[in-house]
Amino acid sequence: MWAAAKARHAPEPSHKRVVAFFDGRNLRRSARTAFGHRDYENYHPMKLARLVCARQGWHLEAVNFYIGIPGEGRKVGGETRQDWMRRAALWAGEGVNIFTRDLACDNREKGIDIRIALDVAKLTRENTFDIALIFSQDQDFREVVTEVHTIAGEENRWLQVVSAYPAKIGDKHCRGIDGADIQIPLDRGTIARCLEPFIGRKTPIEAMKKQLSRLARRTPTVRGATRWAIGATAAAYLVAIMATFGYLTYADIAVAAQHSGEPSMASEVVIMKVPPNAAMAVLWPYYWSAFVPEQMMELARR
Repeated sequence: MWAAAKARHAPEPSHKRVVAFFDGRNLRRSARTAFGHRDYENYHPMKLARLVCARQGWHLEAVNFYIGIPGEGRKVGGETRQDWMRRAALWAGEGVNIFTRDLACDNREKGIDIRIALDVAKLTRENTFDIALIFSQDQDFREVVTEVHTIAGEENRWLQVVSAYPAKIGDKHCRGIDGADIQIPLDRGTIARCLEPFIGRKTPIEAMKKQLSRLARRTPTVRGATRWAIGATAAAYLVAIMATFGYLTYADIAVAAQHSGEPSMASEVVIMKVPPNAAMAVLWPYYWSAFVPEQMMELARR
């Protein structure tokens, strides 16, 4: 109690450093449960951590992602070990620190929570962050919150633990880690804004490319200007969608609606009118802008 009271008198930094800790499988399961579709498991940790920090005015220092993955020759949730190795390689190239453990024979994780707790305590002692941003609802991390508060009191430092977790708007029964200084529920629009192309499954863009390629192969008379017309028409269609939806995401609609006093227009309501695959399609202008023109040109050259 004395340590916690002492920590409350520590000066609050104007520049708040954040390290994000993702309890990967817990967050994936929570997103699927909250929003009713497995596509919402497919979030990108770097994008999600950056979005949360940007909204709060915090400075993101590092992103650590922890998850148990299937053993060789096994498949869990439709994903293989190779799928996760590919995903880890992509994320590592973007600055995400990946920590994996093999799943047990009953597909349960072993050692992930302990690894996260140890890393939070270690980085707290090393003064690496001012805020530990934990993406999880696992109540086992209640002890981590207590430890961080104890260290803050002992060293007279300003420290906070933040719990971020998927939750439907208005769901009062859904909560984050008990004792966390701040709890941040992530609505459907926020998660949808941070989705990534599938690993091990075709994206809508890849499916469209496959259909166009199949059409070109089945129509040997399609040459020159006709083939260019097919590519140009598909590209124009995507540009029209991007112009309409691409940079006005559902999360932005939610923020604008809430500020205007119209909670019924929040992202939870808006995005439920669109199937998850379609929602992800209109929220991928970043990938379209580089990927689609290149593939259309390649198809037209064939």
